[in-house]
Amino acid sequence: MSSTLDGKSALVTGGAGGFGKACALALARDGAAVTLMGRNAASLAQARAWLLAQAPDARIAVHAGDATADADVQAALASAVAHGGGLDIVVATVGGGGYRTVLEQDLATFMADMQLNVGSAFAAVRHGAPLMRDGGAFVFISSTAAVLSFQGLSSYCAGKAALDHFVRVAADELGSRGIRLNCVRPGLTHTDGMDPFFANPAYVESFKPLIPLGRTGMPVDIAAAVRFLAGPESSWITGQSFAADGGNELRGAPRG
Repeated sequence: MSSTLDGKSALVTGGAGGFGKACALALARDGAAVTLMGRNAASLAQARAWLLAQAPDARIAVHAGDATADADVQAALASAVAHGGGLDIVVATVGGGGYRTVLEQDLATFMADMQLNVGSAFAAVRHGAPLMRDGGAFVFISSTAAVLSFQGLSSYCAGKAALDHFVRVAADELGSRGIRLNCVRPGLTHTDGMDPFFANPAYVESFKPLIPLGRTGMPVDIAAAVRFLAGPESSWITGQSFAADGGNELRGAPRG
């Protein structure tokens, strides 16, 4: 029996992170050839080994590079094309930001967070779209911070809001080429990078009354949404940003 994504080729940026690995696994299990991009070659090798332990028949390649650097993105895309015989899917998970109040920010730190969250997405689209086969799909990891106010995260919130709107405009422009672009907005999710926050019970408990479904997320919860938006099941969906947050956006962000 063939799998849904047989013959498809995908690039996952931030491929050694929690979201990246979970998304890569969901794609690979459905038959896609997956190339992981990340800045650290050793971490990428570990991610590849983990993926093959979960899915021994998966086709996984790695490419070290910076998702905010044009030349590195172009090289990673070329690797994905060579590995999978083309380019059909890009899942861009790179993002983040420091905790600073507005008055503690300076322009350099603010713009660095914008570059990380929306600049990396722009580079993926600018260089990836010309290589994509008809019916290609981009999926980006946004955040509930794109629509909620989180104190101390002004640059991160602004970057994710900019990402969501960039995706809407790019989806409008690229629709005539059969290329779709969508976002997933995770709520509080226990990735490796969030270990310090989840080690603080008070922080996690502050969220739980604000999550109607009563629990925080795991990477697999986000990967399921990404997999749907990357595949043929969502072929008439573009320019959207979907919250996968247990309902957190219905109630808002913790205060204080």
